[in-house]
Amino acid sequence: MRILYTSIALLFIFNLITSAQSISPQVFGSAGNYYAVAGNSLSFTIGESLTTTLTNSNSKITQGFQQPSYTATAITEVENPIYDLSIYPNPASNVITILNNGISFSNNTQLFLIDVLGRRLIEQQLNNKQTLIDLQQVAAGTYFIVIEENGHDSFTHKITKVQ
Repeated sequence: MRILYTSIALLFIFNLITSAQSISPQVFGSAGNYYAVAGNSLSFTIGESLTTTLTNSNSKITQGFQQPSYTATAITEVENPIYDLSIYPNPASNVITILNNGISFSNNTQLFLIDVLGRRLIEQQLNNKQTLIDLQQVAAGTYFIVIEENGHDSFTHKITKVQ
């Protein structure tokens, strides 16, 4: 009887010990990492050797350490006017001509000449037919012509000024 009580006690203790154990997920792969920044996370593995996907008409099961997760995001099209502009000469030395071939600009349409650091060097109103940009006070280099309509960038074109 003593052996029976001892056996039951040992089984009970063994059961308590084994139920306290846990196994963390592990993967056999050549590389991988986990990054978390500002509420976003990225986890990846490279070369995971044991993966499989089983599918039938109603379900899909994927085995592997990294489970795929897809989130569809709708992208709405931004309404921008289509500009039919001719910008010449490019590269230019003194004056750039912007010829409007179709659209009529509102009174809130501005033209900016911006350098590669984002500084606005020239700001002027855009004419409906033809606009001239004087480049004599600007050093040789690469610049961007930006057209803003109602405070929003609508058109950008890269130009080069030469000596």
